[in-house]
Amino acid sequence: MQNPNAYDRLRSVVEHLIPLSDQEWDLFSAAFTERVIDSKTIITREGEIEKEIYFVCSGLARLYYETKDNDQITAFIFCENMFASCLESFIKQHPSTQNLETLESCTLLVLTKENLDKLYEQVPKTHMIMRKVMEARFIAAQQLLSSYILAGPQERYELFSVHYPHLVQRVPQYILASFLGITPVSLSRIRKRIARSG
Repeated sequence: MQNPNAYDRLRSVVEHLIPLSDQEWDLFSAAFTERVIDSKTIITREGEIEKEIYFVCSGLARLYYETKDNDQITAFIFCENMFASCLESFIKQHPSTQNLETLESCTLLVLTKENLDKLYEQVPKTHMIMRKVMEARFIAAQQLLSSYILAGPQERYELFSVHYPHLVQRVPQYILASFLGITPVSLSRIRKRIARSG
């Protein structure tokens, strides 16, 4: 039984990318299955081959790397209306170098690689939809990399606050600090400095 709210959310996002006819939407949406996952659950582990893409209906998830010193470096944060996956592993079907973990309880619509390949045949517009999803992810990754090179720690935090104001308080501070490439102590100082100047 489909959750109408979850699928309505997916359709709204897809319609902004490429409009689908009702017949195309029926085929497209039928390829997804709904899954509810508890907070702090690892969906995909480093070394596993990613076989699914997840549309986030509610909740937060993150991609992270585990270093040789057992530190965790957050590479990306996913929130509502985003497609989450260990994308390089999914595309290449090679073992992932990343982990995908929920930060909150998540309601996801799940698309397997097998179903995606079928959709490419059944609904050719899927090619364009996925291309736009991949482009958005690429641009976000490039912007993040540019901010590491061109911006200082406080500017990186301010940019994040502008682009994702709804996530500033939702994402745990140590994870946000890791994502911004700074220490939790530095992030705390930056926040206090901004609060005083504001």
